[in-house]
Amino acid sequence: MAKKNVFAERRKINQQAEAWFNRTNDSIPFEAFNDEEEKISTGEKMLGEIRRKINKQKFYRLWLNIAATAVIIISVGTFSYRSYINSRVENTEHIWQHYVTQKGEIKQIILPDSSILHLRPGSKIAITHPFVQQTRQVKLEEGEVYFEVKHDPEHPFLVKTSQIITEVLGTKFIINNDPLRPDIHVSLLSGKVSVRNQKAHLGVLLPNQQLSFNRIRETVKLENNSAYSSENWLNGEYILEDVPLKSFAKTFGNAFSMEIKFKQKEFENLHVSIQFNRGDYPKTILDQLKLIHGLNYQIKDKEVILMR
Repeated sequence: MAKKNVFAERRKINQQAEAWFNRTNDSIPFEAFNDEEEKISTGEKMLGEIRRKINKQKFYRLWLNIAATAVIIISVGTFSYRSYINSRVENTEHIWQHYVTQKGEIKQIILPDSSILHLRPGSKIAITHPFVQQTRQVKLEEGEVYFEVKHDPEHPFLVKTSQIITEVLGTKFIINNDPLRPDIHVSLLSGKVSVRNQKAHLGVLLPNQQLSFNRIRETVKLENNSAYSSENWLNGEYILEDVPLKSFAKTFGNAFSMEIKFKQKEFENLHVSIQFNRGDYPKTILDQLKLIHGLNYQIKDKEVILMR
C-alpha cells in the first residue's frame, strides 16, 4: 500500500511538472507560478524528486536539465518577467497624436488623466494614444511647455525630448526645447522630477531649481532658479538669459506673430539677455536691444530687420 502511495505521489509530481512546463512560452521570460507558496512548494517537490532520480543514469540528463531550469526560474523568474515588461514598455511603438501652435497662438491641452499642458507659440508636441498605459508619455519636439501633471504613482509621466527624458508622478514644471539654443532647460515649480538620458541619470530637481543639459557637450548644470512662477509664465512672461540672437528672434517672432531678419548674418550668434511680456509693445522690446546691445532695427509691417 505504501509503495502504491509512493508511485501515486511521484506520478502526481510528474503531472505537476508537465503542467508547469505547458504553461510556459519558451520565447519570453515568465513567472510560471500562481503565487509564492506554489513556487516554493513546487520547487521543493521537484528538487526532492531530482535527488531520487539523479543516480539513475537513464534519467540523468533529463532531470539535470530540469534541476538547472528549476533553480534559475525559481530564483530569477519574477525579475526576468519584470525586466521583459519594462523593455516592452520602452520599446513599444506608440501611436502619437501631434499638436502644433502657430505664431501668436497659445494652446491648452487637457489630457485624459486630467493633466494640463500649456503650449507657447511655436511649440510642437506629440502625445501617446491611448494615453494612460504602463506610463503616460509626451514628446516635446520643439518649443516651451508648462506641464501641470495629475498625480498618479501607478503611471509615471514621461516627457521626451531629442536627448533627455523627464519623469514625474505629479507636479508642475516647464521644459524649453528650443533647437536654436545650446541647452535644454527643465525648470521645476513644485513637487519633484527626475531627468535622465540614454546613458545616465542626470539629476533630481526640487522646487525652484533648473537643470540645463548641453546638447553638444552632453554636460549638466543644476542651479537654483526662482525667476518663473506659474502665474507670470501663464501671463506671458519671457525670461531669456544668455541666448543666441537667432533664438531671441524666433521667440520674439512667435510671441508677436512677426518675422525678424538680420542685415548682417554674423549677428545671429551674438548672445543677449532680455525679459519681456506678450502684452508689451514690440517696439519697446526692440528699444531694449538697441539700448543694451547697440542693435538698430527697422520695422515694416510684420517684418523686423536688425542691424548695427
